[in-house]
Amino acid sequence: MEAPSRRRTARRMRAGSFVLLAVLSGLLVAAPAYADPEDGETSTAPVETPTEVVPPPDPTTEVPPTQAPPTTTEAPPPPPPTTAAPPPPKPAPVHRYKLTVSTVSLGDAYWQGDGSAQLVISVKNTGENVGKDTITGVYNLPSGSQATGAYGTGGCAVAPGAASFSCTLPEQGLGQVVVKVNVDPGAWKTITAGQVSTSSAGYPRAAPIAFAFTTPPTPGIELNTSAPVLPAATAPKDETFPLAVRLRNTGTTKAPGAVEIVTPPGVDLVTFPGACRSHKRIAGDRYRCELGDIAPGKEVSAVFGMAVTAAARAELPLTGAVHGYLAPPGLDIIETRYDYKITAPPLTGAEAPLPTSAPPSPAAQRTFATDMSLRGQSGGEGGQLSSLPIIGGIAGLVGIAGGLVVFSLRRRTRGEDDDLGADEVEDVVLVPAQGGATTRSPIPRAMTLPRLPDGPVAGSGFRAAEDPSDDT
Repeated sequence: MEAPSRRRTARRMRAGSFVLLAVLSGLLVAAPAYADPEDGETSTAPVETPTEVVPPPDPTTEVPPTQAPPTTTEAPPPPPPTTAAPPPPKPAPVHRYKLTVSTVSLGDAYWQGDGSAQLVISVKNTGENVGKDTITGVYNLPSGSQATGAYGTGGCAVAPGAASFSCTLPEQGLGQVVVKVNVDPGAWKTITAGQVSTSSAGYPRAAPIAFAFTTPPTPGIELNTSAPVLPAATAPKDETFPLAVRLRNTGTTKAPGAVEIVTPPGVDLVTFPGACRSHKRIAGDRYRCELGDIAPGKEVSAVFGMAVTAAARAELPLTGAVHGYLAPPGLDIIETRYDYKITAPPLTGAEAPLPTSAPPSPAAQRTFATDMSLRGQSGGEGGQLSSLPIIGGIAGLVGIAGGLVVFSLRRRTRGEDDDLGADEVEDVVLVPAQGGATTRSPIPRAMTLPRLPDGPVAGSGFRAAEDPSDDT
């Protein structure tokens, strides 16, 4: 059995050797075939390995969109440095203000010897880009009148001892100066208009000072005039208007009559009526018209033509005067006066007029208070005693009485169960009740009497009982 197995083993070995030699021979033969064909030898191409063919995609199948590469936003480069524009130029200041002067009015007291009156000067800063502006001014009173004092309010001050003032006002600020004036008794016949002159940074203004009187109580003559009213306008302009004058002889004899027209600044008399027998200009602002004889109880009417300039029209109202005369034969000339006022509606779009009423004087109030305190300290003139001690005594008595009333009311309204203070507690004598029960004393606590000591009480008239043992 070993022989056949050996033979099979030998055959397998021979077959394996043969296979090994065949493989080696194939390798030796194939190596020259891959060499470069330089000697004209042909070489066989290597065997290609079949590859799997991928079919083309279905045309109906959507191709996924390709994603765009992410983009990054870069910051823009900084702008080139630019030179800052210069600030706009500051507007130029415009110095402007408004000036209003009141009429010096004298009432019926003037005809009884009281010539005191007031002049109010109002200034308003209407400038632009000026901040606080200073307006200086002076006031000139006509002959027959004097300033007896002055004070300023709202930023205005008066120079002591001089007819000048200054107002330091913010934009749209209002200041006033009040001048106390005294007019002489006979000045109503000849007094003319005064003037207020102001200036601020080369911007001057001026306004007249007019004097107005009530009709004097002169018997034998009567005078009156119309009240001129100009039509409404959008801007000041030169205008004319009529002034009607009526002079009446209320006396008992015939007398020649005449009138004199006094015009305010900016107003002129331009035409005379036919009733004037003669006329002339006797001053820059005064015209005379002779009316001839006027019988008792008769009157003469005359209409004068007047003209006002645009500058004066802007300052309305304006005050003028008419003087009337009668010269009875053999008697003194009778004279009277009647004042007229020229008015007009405010200009379209014009600002409200400045106030002309006199504001109170702070200085006068302080002076009054100081005078009262001095009189209280010194007793006043004529040996009068001060009333401060009497007032203080009365106030003290009232305080004491009020305290007593309040204390009494508090004691009355306090209940019995209220707690008393330590200083209000009194010693209470407790009396034991019969039967061992303790009852409250019917006497109020505040009225409980203290317990008396044993033995006779001094001054009571009672003597102690004599001891029987003492009898011997």
